[in-house]
Amino acid sequence: MDADLARGERERSAKVSREELAEAVAENSPAMLWLGDQFGKCVFLNRAQREFWGIDPQDLSQFDWGSTLHPDDIEKLSAPFAEAMAEQKPFSVEARYRRADGVHRTLRTEARPRFDRNGAFLGMTGVNTDISDQLAAEERTRMLMGELNHRTKNILTVVQALARQTARSSTPEDFNKAFDSRLLGLAACNDLLLRNDWAGVDLADLVASQLGHLGEDAGGRLQSSGPRVRVASHVAQTLGMALHELSTNSLKYGALKLPRGRVTLGWWRSPEGTLTLEWAESGVGPLNPPSRKGFGHSVIVDMVASALDADVEVEFGNDGYRWKVAARSTAGLT
Repeated sequence: MDADLARGERERSAKVSREELAEAVAENSPAMLWLGDQFGKCVFLNRAQREFWGIDPQDLSQFDWGSTLHPDDIEKLSAPFAEAMAEQKPFSVEARYRRADGVHRTLRTEARPRFDRNGAFLGMTGVNTDISDQLAAEERTRMLMGELNHRTKNILTVVQALARQTARSSTPEDFNKAFDSRLLGLAACNDLLLRNDWAGVDLADLVASQLGHLGEDAGGRLQSSGPRVRVASHVAQTLGMALHELSTNSLKYGALKLPRGRVTLGWWRSPEGTLTLEWAESGVGPLNPPSRKGFGHSVIVDMVASALDADVEVEFGNDGYRWKVAARSTAGLT
């Protein structure tokens, strides 16, 4: 008899220990755990779930979890919940709930039915997972993929135009060199834009990226200066192409071709905030304008005028070439 009593006491003690352990695990779990009765009323919320809703652990009887649902998600949740309760089967649903601080967060609910030893339905046991940040990240990824697709199409359009126009204005022998040079300029601009998340770039950085290819050819004969100005991504791409054309033309025909030649590139802002840029060459001597306007002229004048909402002037003067851009608004700046 004494042995049976001792064994019974040990079994009761083990049962209590298991129950205490289960309660401690549930209460301290980082996951939001809950128990509902056969009517859908909460009978247990662990600490993580109570903190989410700001609930007094001693006052669950007055708590209505449905009152925290976002109004637009009531119908979304009610149908699968009612079906699962009626058929006593698991369910999963995502809905927005008002957190204790008033912010709505999306919770993914995974629930399973609970039964007693006789098979009577007791309610649901579930876990809520806050997936708001995950959903936001997925949405951002979709937006980025859409933006990448859009930008890729734009770049391919630009490359196609570069190829077509370069072919029109160069011999077959010169095409590869001219096209490769323009592609390198475009690639340098896109590298800079990527480093800045396509949110605009500093004009000084853009100038450095486009004139860096000159290297020793410039020999310190090209000077650039101006205040800190950020230009929008579409403006940066167009200005980058224009600066590349200007520097390439100067190496072939202008100031940078001659030891005595000099180039100054400056920019400034008016009291109204509009941008002015000027590329001025000297030490060349009198110049005559070309007999026809090619792709380079289209980039330097037409495309820049459109991108910056600007007046663009070119002058083949007595001492060299000059290019001046005067924006009429601040639309192209960030």
